Amino acid sequence: MLIRTAGWDEVRRLVSASYEEQGIGGNPSPANGYLVYEEKGKVVACVGWRRLGWLYAEICHLYVMPSYRGRGIAKLLVQEAVKELPAKVFLATVLEWNTPSQRVLSHCGFQAAGKCSSPVTGRTLIVFTFVKTE
Repeated sequence: MLIRTAGWDEVRRLVSASYEEQGIGGNPSPANGYLVYEEKGKVVACVGWRRLGWLYAEICHLYVMPSYRGRGIAKLLVQEAVKELPAKVFLATVLEWNTPSQRVLSHCGFQAAGKCSSPVTGRTLIVFTFVKTE
């Protein structure tokens, strides 16, 4: 098991799989950076972030290949991203029906702050926030 940084070219396949699985059309846009989870030389999960100034960051593109789910990989990636990024306030949006991702964020200390509609898909999103106090 290895968690390391990666670029868009390396995670594009995983992010596209996530979009397809969620029924989101279009081409995903790259985040500012990524962490990947690698097992036996194969990248099986990723999480991205977008810096929104010095204070804020958005956690995005969280995806674990189906055969690797249920092992705590997503939680490890989110925790590592929050630990490594210098931002203090983190945001994440999750489709309303995506309860596994909601649970991951909750287990990492994120709080559901409200709901909004996606301007891209029209679907309901739950907005999560986390404030790093260290």
